[in-house]
Amino acid sequence: MLSSIRRHTTLALVGLAACLTFTSCSDDDDALSYNVPSTYSFENVNYSGQTTRLAMLSELDAYVKTGNNGARLDAQKMKDMYANTNNAFSDPALNEATSKQLKNKTILTAQAQFENYFDAVAAASQSEGAAASEGTAGILTSADGTKKYLVDENGIEYAQLIQKGLMGAVFYNQAVEGYLTEEKIGAAVDNTTVTEGEGTKMEHHWDEAFGYFGAPVDFPANKDGLKFWASYSNKVDAVLGSNKALMDAFIKGRAAISAKDMTGKNEAAATVRAEWERLVAASAILELNATKTNIADQALKSHYLSEAIGFIMSLQYKTDRKLSTAKYQEVMNAIGTNLYETTADDINTAIDILSTAYDMDSIKGQL
Repeated sequence: MLSSIRRHTTLALVGLAACLTFTSCSDDDDALSYNVPSTYSFENVNYSGQTTRLAMLSELDAYVKTGNNGARLDAQKMKDMYANTNNAFSDPALNEATSKQLKNKTILTAQAQFENYFDAVAAASQSEGAAASEGTAGILTSADGTKKYLVDENGIEYAQLIQKGLMGAVFYNQAVEGYLTEEKIGAAVDNTTVTEGEGTKMEHHWDEAFGYFGAPVDFPANKDGLKFWASYSNKVDAVLGSNKALMDAFIKGRAAISAKDMTGKNEAAATVRAEWERLVAASAILELNATKTNIADQALKSHYLSEAIGFIMSLQYKTDRKLSTAKYQEVMNAIGTNLYETTADDINTAIDILSTAYDMDSIKGQL
């Protein structure tokens, strides 16, 4: 780590010890000494906007899923919740006074797509609880009678495309393509001026990325109240090791920023971006495997396959993704647009494409 052979051996050993004891050694051989806490516990942390948007998606999702019980859905109400207009949320704290919304944080190329989904699920709900079948929208009921899902004429459960898709198009995209990039945490971003309650601009941007992960500050020791991506991280953690990988990187990166360790910050950001993408891919494979397990039960097949599609969609929302546009299309083509016709072989094809792209061939069967 100390590159000059002209240094005294003792100095080399001291420098090496510093790099092991603390977080980083900079490129000019100066050891930066700072503590990295065991939890995401720092001064001046605020990601309330992210917490609000997580709550907004939770309420939107709950409303859409009332269609599973035969409720007629209002497309305009969903669009109002999406754009936070007309006081559409039942929780007053989420309404217009917050100035927060999901729509303007959705990647621009996908905003119209989600509004189309609201129209589609509202149209499917006009069946008012009638049974679905191939070519007819309505409710699919699981073989044991315990699960009911509103689907369109092709067996697509739009509730899942909306929830999982917005997890990707808002939370994931905002974190990995917004807050963890040069524009938000790069050299030109202020890391000196502290705003009480928020920290420096760079610290605040990093905190906002963490807020979209949906984990408590003491995750993974504390797994209460996990939201969205943190919840799925916990589902695949036994195989992927995502809980510790992501949380450690978030904590180390924030500590590095506060200590002005830009090398450590950049390394942590790269880790979060890579590990979060792996989490998205693993979540898609998880749901594809669940589809295979339940291939004979159309209700469960449509449910899990719709979840998988939402996660696969999310993989598009990172520019330097491992899954190429061509391979993404191959996955979607394998699944097809009519979920009644998707076979186990089709699902295996989709899994294999994803597992190859993300070096998960050895673990794909365990997810």
